[in-house]
Amino acid sequence: MAAKIGILGESTSVSIGTITVYTVPSDKAARIRVLFAAEHSSNFNYAVLIGTPGSETNIVRDAGSSGQDVFTGIIVATTQSAKDVAIIEADMGGSLTAANVDRASILPFPADFFLSDGDTVRVAIGGNDAGDHLVQVIGVEDDA
Repeated sequence: MAAKIGILGESTSVSIGTITVYTVPSDKAARIRVLFAAEHSSNFNYAVLIGTPGSETNIVRDAGSSGQDVFTGIIVATTQSAKDVAIIEADMGGSLTAANVDRASILPFPADFFLSDGDTVRVAIGGNDAGDHLVQVIGVEDDA
């Protein structure tokens, strides 16, 4: 079969728990990046689990104070330094719309992950439900 490229999995679930966003199909391999934006409703924890279930690579953010949102991308501000360009914790305000995300770009996390048959990308939300949420698994899936 032909290679698949683009958004391989996506979710907007805001509920506490762990959801599978993408699973590499049988006899396939994938190179992926992850984009996410999770807006607070109150204190919550956010994790992305990538790889073989039980031995995943973890991206973890604790949005411990109400009003803090987490997203992959860049905040444009004179006080930000280059080291602050991967995972951002800030108050985006409002909902995840262009009108409410002030001086920020939501972009994929700048790292490639290489996955094999059966590997997964899962998202875990803990503490409280998120107020608004988008996660996308972007990449290429091809025959292994």
